[in-house]
Amino acid sequence: MVDPAGSALVGVAVYGQALYNSWRPRRVGIYGAGLVGKTTLDRYMTTPGEMEEISDEERTTHMKLLGRFIMPKATRKRISWKGQKRVVYSSDVGGQERFWNLWIDDMVARQVETVVFMFDDRAIKGGQEALQQIAGFKYIVDCLINRNYRYRNLKSRWNGKKYAPRLVMLVANKADRFFDENAAMLWQQNRIGEHKIFDAFRDDLIRLQKAGIPTRRSFMATRIGWNVEETMIDLLTT
Repeated sequence: MVDPAGSALVGVAVYGQALYNSWRPRRVGIYGAGLVGKTTLDRYMTTPGEMEEISDEERTTHMKLLGRFIMPKATRKRISWKGQKRVVYSSDVGGQERFWNLWIDDMVARQVETVVFMFDDRAIKGGQEALQQIAGFKYIVDCLINRNYRYRNLKSRWNGKKYAPRLVMLVANKADRFFDENAAMLWQQNRIGEHKIFDAFRDDLIRLQKAGIPTRRSFMATRIGWNVEETMIDLLTT
């Protein structure tokens, strides 16, 4: 026999958890090398819909003040998918190598809970662009594990010494360019982590795991809005 009081308590708990997930702001950091889709994701989370490619002239850049790049302000976004909602605060940070230290400044200053590192199909094509994407992830991993980056000030030094994200998500963006039969099979079997596009990042993923920082992987195609909301909702569900 079902206990009505017990069922009611379970229902209240489930509703309470859903309400908590819907309204608690999440501090998310979105990073990656140039032209991998960070700005597109930022714009999509602000206003969903199909988007045009970001041109070189529209690449995110940052002004300097007293010899330092100015940190961008985080903005509020609200993500919805199949009745679920999440509130996200994230910044649009440039991907050129000269801005990489801003990634860490942003993480530490905002105490980012979830790090999303984006890359694309160029990572498996070789060449300088592939090396930049791989090096960008390695830079973040080195900073999180060894803390060998330039702190912005004494406050960031203090906060940085004890900072660690709750989760690092590695996102292979522009999936519409590489989503072949093998990717579809791995997707259906919930084995996307085995896809070759993640091969160059595996050693650093292992380093994070050994350091006690959980990691996950996903596919996205931000320009056409494929698997964006699903990934972010799943990522931000506690």
